[in-house]
Amino acid sequence: MSVDEMNEVREFRDDAPVADRARLAPGRDRLEQALRGRARARGFRSDWRFTAAAAAGAVAAITAITMVVTGVGGDGTAGPPMPAASRLVLGDPAEVLGRIADTVEQGPAVPEPGSTQWMYERVVNGDSGVWPDDGDGPGEPKTHNEWKKYADPRFENGREGDDHSPRERYRFLKALPDDPAGVLKKVRTFYPSGQKSHESRAAQDFGALRVLMESYPMPPDGLAKVYRALATVPGVEITDHVVRDVAGREAIAIGLRAGPEARMRDEILIDPRTYAYAGSRWIVLRDYVQDYPGADDTPDRPWKAGDIWLQDARLTAAVVDKKGQRP
Repeated sequence: MSVDEMNEVREFRDDAPVADRARLAPGRDRLEQALRGRARARGFRSDWRFTAAAAAGAVAAITAITMVVTGVGGDGTAGPPMPAASRLVLGDPAEVLGRIADTVEQGPAVPEPGSTQWMYERVVNGDSGVWPDDGDGPGEPKTHNEWKKYADPRFENGREGDDHSPRERYRFLKALPDDPAGVLKKVRTFYPSGQKSHESRAAQDFGALRVLMESYPMPPDGLAKVYRALATVPGVEITDHVVRDVAGREAIAIGLRAGPEARMRDEILIDPRTYAYAGSRWIVLRDYVQDYPGADDTPDRPWKAGDIWLQDARLTAAVVDKKGQRP
C-alpha cells in the first residue's frame, strides 16, 4: 500500500470513535493466544474488525441494517414488527431460521441510498472487565454515534480487503442467488478466510454471514437469503430462551457449537419481533484464568462459565444526508 493510499485510509476512518478497550480487547486476546501457540477461540469477526488499524485508533464503524428492516426508529424507539412476525418457539435452527427468513422476506422493499448519503448509527458497547490493567474492573456501557459514507470509491477499488463499503454490501446482498449453497460460495469469495486461517469452514461461514447481517442498508430479500444460508452451517445453535442484550432488550441468541477447548462463544443477537440484527455478545464457556504475560503489575483475571465477556447493541440506524446529522 502506498503512502497516498494509507493517507486515504486514515481519512476514511476519521469519523470513527476513538478505540476503547471493549473494541480492542478481542484483538489483544487473539494476539496473546497466538504468542502462546493456542488455537483461536473466536471467529471471523476478529480477522478484520479488530486489527492493527484498530489498535492505531482507526476502528471501522459498525455497519447496520436499515430502519425499515430493524424496526428501530430514528428516536431509538422500536418500530412496528415485520408482517406475520410472531414469537417463535426456539429450538431447531433449521426450522427457526427458515421461519424467520420467510417472515423477513415479506418486508417492504428498501431503496438504495444515494451515493452522497451517510449511514448513521447509535451503538452501546459493554465489557465485563476484560481490561483489568487499569484497575477499574468492569466498565459501564458506553454509547456513541457513528457515521459512515454510503459510497466511497477508495473502498471499492479491490484493494480494501474485507472492509467493503456499505454500497458494495447492499449490492452484493441484492445479487445473492436463491440457493443457500450458492450464497455460501459467493460469501466465501466476498469475505475470504485467508490461507493461514486455523478456523473450520463452519466458523468461517458463520462469521462471514454475521458480518453481512450487520450490513446497512439491508434489502429484506438479501437478509432472508443470509438466514437460509446460516441454517445450513453445521453446528449453528439457537439458545432455547430469549436473552437480554446490553441495552436490556430481549433478543434471540444464535451461536456456533464450540469445540472442547474453546473458552468462549461469539453470538449474534436478533430482535424477536422484527428478526433483524440487534447486536452481539461473547459468552464464556468454561472457567479459566486470563493472565497477561509481560505485565507484572496486572493481576490475573478469573472468568466463570456464563460470564458475558463483551457485548454490543444497535440502538438506532438511519440514512442521513451528511456526516454529523442525526435523524
